[in-house]
Amino acid sequence: MKNMTLKYIKISLAAVVLFTITSCSNDYLNLDPSTSIPEEQVFSSFESANSALIGAYDQLSGYTFDGLFVPILSDIMGEDVMINSVDNWNWFVAVYQLNVLPNYVFAESPWWLGYKVIADANKIIDNAPAIPDATEEQKNQLLGGAKALRAYVMLKLVEMYAPAYSRNPEALSIMLVNKTLTANDESLPRAPLSAVYEQIEKDLISAINLLEDNDDKGFLDKRGAQAVLARAYLNTEQWEKARNMAVDAYTGLDLVSGTELLSGFNYRNSETIFTIAYTPEDNNTYLSIPSFYYPVSGYSSMRANNNFVDLFSTSDIRGYSFVLEPQIDPNRYLIVKFSHNQLVGNAERISIRASEMYLIEAECEANLNNYAEAQDALYTIQKRANPIARKSTSTGQALIDEILLERRKELFGEGFRWNDIKRTQGRFTREGDHWVKFDIGPEDEDYYRLTFPIPQSELDANSNISESDQNTGY
Repeated sequence: MKNMTLKYIKISLAAVVLFTITSCSNDYLNLDPSTSIPEEQVFSSFESANSALIGAYDQLSGYTFDGLFVPILSDIMGEDVMINSVDNWNWFVAVYQLNVLPNYVFAESPWWLGYKVIADANKIIDNAPAIPDATEEQKNQLLGGAKALRAYVMLKLVEMYAPAYSRNPEALSIMLVNKTLTANDESLPRAPLSAVYEQIEKDLISAINLLEDNDDKGFLDKRGAQAVLARAYLNTEQWEKARNMAVDAYTGLDLVSGTELLSGFNYRNSETIFTIAYTPEDNNTYLSIPSFYYPVSGYSSMRANNNFVDLFSTSDIRGYSFVLEPQIDPNRYLIVKFSHNQLVGNAERISIRASEMYLIEAECEANLNNYAEAQDALYTIQKRANPIARKSTSTGQALIDEILLERRKELFGEGFRWNDIKRTQGRFTREGDHWVKFDIGPEDEDYYRLTFPIPQSELDANSNISESDQNTGY
């Protein structure tokens, strides 16, 4: 088989059972692990199929995807946070420098794990309707959970490996893998962005109709699917749809208090919509978000730009997330927003929360010229963090700029800045104490650096993607 993506399509069944889709690329991939069970047995009962869904979700916490790589890449390819210039252990330096090449692990690893999760979700979607002992409700749970997961990962991949939708909806993006592939299937080409977003929308609308809200935020429920769809509509500038989905996603949730904002972001809280948990047992202890951010017990190499810190007023409680500690770093601000949970490497990364949904609502209302409603949604976030904040009276682009700034202040470190710059086609300007500076806009040649290259291993193996199909600049 020529498409390397197919080499990795295996489903983890919670730590105890596995099934493997074989590939003819390498003989060793045809060998079942000693803990595996045949694929047909996985879908012989709801219990084992649900374990497959759990295993598929668990992969998100891996350090090459949402456990570390994706959120960190998404912030250091911005202007607000950085990897320290010394004692960085050479982690993410090329990313911070916007110098990622097609054969670098930061381009390769998220791609392969993302497609593995998509393939696992496809297998569940294809088989769930025929599980003999599953009730309709249980089948809906499996189908909805797998479709929401597939859409969530596809959205992450298009944000990383494709240009902005607003720049060119028909630009080549990722491979659209929406069914189970076999060793004999032809390699897939890169699909247009519009086709991938159409699939994401279709999956999430289906998931919303299939799922109910539940208390376990380790899986995408109905509210979670609404939130992911709000993100997709925001990327495609469908303002009314994005606003409606965002409001549906946050309705009924209480925002955490100002003081709770400083609790460390290591536990799920009242505004959590989706969280990705990881433990030292199932992930590399030090390859975790708190290891890189918290000043002790790990790599501790993330820093805040001084100009960004200066944007926070003295009455903004979020400013206490930045600490100057000369004994640890005499030059730059430490970030204490993310911390370990009792054990090093043990934490929950809140991937989606209600505050983001309010900010999506605000941005959409502003773009729809509903300025009063946009000001209200923005103020909801501002007054919680800053008790003396005043409601904005701005309109037009000035109001949109205020909302985008508030996204930076509220969501820093949570994996949004890279995509926010790119989706809005904003200028990327690094100043202050950054040790690699940029000042580029969408009209500049170097703007291509805000889109990752398609991995070289995919180009080498895929007969339907050639070097000419590589992203601009690579």
